[in-house]
Amino acid sequence: MGSTASPGPPRPWADFLRSERRRLGRLGLRRSVVTPESRAGVRATLSGRDYVLFTSNDYLGLAFHPEVIAAAGEAALRFGAGTASARLLHGSTPLHEELQEGLARLTGQPSSLLFSSGYMANLGLLAALAGKGDAIFHDERAHASIIDGARLSGATALAFPHNDAGRLDDLLRQTPARRRLVVTESVFSMDGDLAPLQALGEAAARHEALLVVDEAHAIGVFGDGAGLLGDLDLETPAVVTGTLSKALGSIGGFVAGDGALIDYLVDRARTFIFDTALPPAAVAAAAAALDAARKEPWRRQRALDLAETLRSSLDRLGYPAACSASQIVPVLLGRPAAAVAAEEHLRAHGILARAVRPPAVPRGTSRIRFGVTAAHEEEHLRQVLGAMEAFGG
Repeated sequence: MGSTASPGPPRPWADFLRSERRRLGRLGLRRSVVTPESRAGVRATLSGRDYVLFTSNDYLGLAFHPEVIAAAGEAALRFGAGTASARLLHGSTPLHEELQEGLARLTGQPSSLLFSSGYMANLGLLAALAGKGDAIFHDERAHASIIDGARLSGATALAFPHNDAGRLDDLLRQTPARRRLVVTESVFSMDGDLAPLQALGEAAARHEALLVVDEAHAIGVFGDGAGLLGDLDLETPAVVTGTLSKALGSIGGFVAGDGALIDYLVDRARTFIFDTALPPAAVAAAAAALDAARKEPWRRQRALDLAETLRSSLDRLGYPAACSASQIVPVLLGRPAAAVAAEEHLRAHGILARAVRPPAVPRGTSRIRFGVTAAHEEEHLRQVLGAMEAFGG
């Protein structure tokens, strides 16, 4: 019997979806998926045209590293394309255990646990640790995974002003709670600025709060690859969350911390217990990327140097990059329509850099976000600068 076309959703839902589509269009907030026909490093082909990518989080340029690709292939041949199971059933492999040990060593933590993404790591950690009667204090510009994890936990969720350790201290002092968690990104994904981790850690210690630091955009790039916490000597221990999908060029996430904490997550983190284990190829690729990053430290310095060149050059053109101090270089343009126009202008000049609009960033701060990697060349920066100069003119 042949299949029939779907009749679509019930009328109230169809009306709602049409209305929202029109509303988002008027606000300049419609989004679309970009699907390159091919990609190699920071170059991609879209609709038959070659583009330079500034949308990549592959900060060290390791996703196409031959040793990383070879490790992924060998793991797939040995263990199959997927695990077909959660870790607690039969989805774990020696590769998973070895990568966890490597991530613990990298972050200076006693132990670590893999998740299927950085999003799931934050969600699982916060929802497992906190509950009714507890309080989670997070930076107001924290990643959606942190905000969603705080909401899911059932704890009181309080946002403190961006990078304001003094206000955090006030909130910690004023808020009664059974237990407290302080959560921040170390490098903020949309602004590229750095959290004042020393001051945040001191505030957390004064109020016996657990400090959780999402090092997603710092692992591999800062602190000799260990993240921003690698440059500090905090009196209070911190829990680290991170991802394998950025500087490590693969996919997946992790939590690193005290052994008792990791044991607790194995027992209680729903996004670990009920999720299928990472494919062996992804795990092996991340492990090989860790090794390549250690052996080739020039990659992180190159990414930061190129980002500083782009940042300072954009500033001279009249595009200050806010408080960026990392490989993430935003150009704030204000209205969503202005950011979309800049994206289209850049694409006409052979550059793929997406417009970032609310709710990913606060209203009035729509922007183009340039992700600079070790695989970029100075000629790619000149291409961006020429296009932005023409856009401003």
